[in-house]
Amino acid sequence: MPHFISYDQAERMVAALMDRAAAWAPDAVVGIARGGLVPATMAASLLALPLAMVAWDRASATVSWLGPRPAGRLLVVDDCCASGATMRAVLAPLAPQPTLSLTVVYDPETTGYVPDLSHPMREFFRLPWERGEATPAARARRALGEPANRLHEAPFIGLDLDGVFLPDIARADYDADLRAALARRQELAPFAALPDFAPERAVVITGRPESDHAMTQTWLARHGHGALPVQSRPDGIGNDLEAVTRYKAAAATRWGCTHYVESEPEQAIRIAALAPHLLVSWWSAEEARHWVLGAARGLPPTDRR
Repeated sequence: MPHFISYDQAERMVAALMDRAAAWAPDAVVGIARGGLVPATMAASLLALPLAMVAWDRASATVSWLGPRPAGRLLVVDDCCASGATMRAVLAPLAPQPTLSLTVVYDPETTGYVPDLSHPMREFFRLPWERGEATPAARARRALGEPANRLHEAPFIGLDLDGVFLPDIARADYDADLRAALARRQELAPFAALPDFAPERAVVITGRPESDHAMTQTWLARHGHGALPVQSRPDGIGNDLEAVTRYKAAAATRWGCTHYVESEPEQAIRIAALAPHLLVSWWSAEEARHWVLGAARGLPPTDRR
């Protein structure tokens, strides 16, 4: 699981660096598009300074201003330094103009450039505005050494099956007569309304066991969803609430989902807490609408004895 840095946490991390930034007395803040624009806006607001934008084209290795270039001392902001290549490329043509570099985080084990102001983080981290970089298409480009492309960073959605595509069958029915319940489930019709998703950018992540995998694929194909990949619950993972939600959160992360749609509200809440880097929705088939959830796990109650 990545360490997710939320918008609120990112703002606090930027704010923690502002005393040193203010002491340097910059005349303007420069955000590096795209990832640096959010923390640069935070810094500019906290310092009450004008905000400028600059872009670096990795393919052509050129730096260009998005608007007029500011004069004076510049606080140059990006979201992170993993390799340091972007920050170094942007700072080089700014010389001899005085600059101070800032990122929310940097990885001291991988970066070739350490920002003047930043927070070290060796963990695998993810910022909320870079969810799309985790999608399968974006990861495949990165593995080939190709530059990021926003067309490959569109949402990739994980979908629950029972309760989203078709009605749930009560667990008591499975316990009473498993064969009959499975047969009845296969004959169920899909809901008339489904969540919006692009089949080529989605995966079904179901709590059904691996032994039901073929039946699940057969049902999806029969109703026009045969192109969807299916992730079933592996053997060895229990069917209790905690085990199922941990499996779904881990599977959605492994698939590179940016969103996950869950039909059971308690499962949705738990998945949102386990994987805050996902945008988790609770889907109501009855109302054909969803609610985006945020959750954090609380501590167990203290022993009052």
